[in-house]
Amino acid sequence: MGTTNAGSIAEMKRRAKDKMQRNEKLFQVWNYIHLASGDRQTYCDSFSAFSRWRFQPRILTARPDVSRRTTLLGQPVSCPIGIAPVIHFSFIHPDGVAVAGRGACRAGAVTILDCLENITIDDFSTAVPKEGIYWAQTYMFKDKRNTMNVIRKAEKYGFKALVVTVDSPVHEMDNPEVCRRQDEILGAQAWCPNIQFLEGQRRDVSKKISSPIFWGDVGKREMLCFADWENLAWVKQQTKLPIVVKGVLTAESAKRVAKFGVSGIIVSAHGGRNLDGVPAPLDALPDVVNAVRGTNIEVYMDGGIRTGNDVVKALALGARAVFIGRPALYGAAVNGEDGVYEVFEILKRELRITMALNGCSSLKDITRSIVKHEREFHAKL
Repeated sequence: MGTTNAGSIAEMKRRAKDKMQRNEKLFQVWNYIHLASGDRQTYCDSFSAFSRWRFQPRILTARPDVSRRTTLLGQPVSCPIGIAPVIHFSFIHPDGVAVAGRGACRAGAVTILDCLENITIDDFSTAVPKEGIYWAQTYMFKDKRNTMNVIRKAEKYGFKALVVTVDSPVHEMDNPEVCRRQDEILGAQAWCPNIQFLEGQRRDVSKKISSPIFWGDVGKREMLCFADWENLAWVKQQTKLPIVVKGVLTAESAKRVAKFGVSGIIVSAHGGRNLDGVPAPLDALPDVVNAVRGTNIEVYMDGGIRTGNDVVKALALGARAVFIGRPALYGAAVNGEDGVYEVFEILKRELRITMALNGCSSLKDITRSIVKHEREFHAKL
């Protein structure tokens, strides 16, 4: 379909909402995508955190050629931006998360496949280009056979890393209104074929039929189990894939994670959908980076990224890369694979401009010296 010429993520979001609200079921999905826990404090703060950091541009150092290339876990990528694991693609596009994988591959970026998506790892792998870079996300399930299924399929199909989400022992959004919307959306449309065992019994996922039971108490006990450090050690023992731990927000947790020989950490507040009142990922980022300084652990961040300015600020505070969730969904809703690709092109263009205006010719030039917190200006008044 080609480009939509949206020009910004904000405009892509506006067009996605305009398109989805014309269909009652799609508009329910739109509302569910934008749910957040509690009073939405962390959700809102994930955006406002970026405005608290101001650029300190270097003058007379800009170059005509700006390189946005880097490596993630040794794999070369065109930019420090990837797609975070989200389960909503199948609700808004017939090809589901495959459009995200294809769009990101065209953009030279990483896609993290959420294990709860409505597609098997096998089918996803045949629906996306072989040359793409894909990481597989998993929870530490109550039934370890479910975790093992994700691990073994990720290994079989050449995924480059395993992302382990660790911040969801319970469902923070478990209130009557959210449960009602969850039943309307997930209970009717999500069948999660990568989860093959419930209550000790093998599921028949071949029928591609969602079951409200899966999103009720039975499913929650399986997915949102009380995993511990021994579970993480067990996962590490099962695979030689690099392990990235997602959901770290404190220096204490980062230091402990580092002892398990993981390769990466994603500083994340689960899109503002878990514990409300935790710091915005951008605010938590510097402490996590400092906690693992001197190790080989790469630190990434997700939450609130909407512009190239945001990307540069996150990198200046120590992130090696950032991941986006909702913006990729906007692109998929508006224009499928092309829309996802356009989201990357928007952010890459803005990233190049922001880098040039800050006097940065490559990502290694983006250092802590080019940003300053607003309190440092207010303290001088």
